[in-house]
Amino acid sequence: MTTKKKKPATTTEAWEVWAEDHYIKGKLLKTFKSKDAAVKYAKKHIKYKYLEAGIDNGRKKQEFYFEDEERRPVGMLIKRPQP
Repeated sequence: MTTKKKKPATTTEAWEVWAEDHYIKGKLLKTFKSKDAAVKYAKKHIKYKYLEAGIDNGRKKQEFYFEDEERRPVGMLIKRPQP
């Protein structure tokens, strides 16, 4: 008897961690399949105190801002649908 291995569920979204680079530019640090993994990575690589949701979040695209103690943005967490 052979058992078939179940294929992992495919995800149709990607979470991107962006860090502040300079004036308006940003630097993509890494892409993840889950929000938890992305936040855990950001805790190690971006010094932030607050995680705030964006104003125009929809069902498909969501944005969160990493902010420092003075509420200045220092990075972003973006959920994008995969093509």
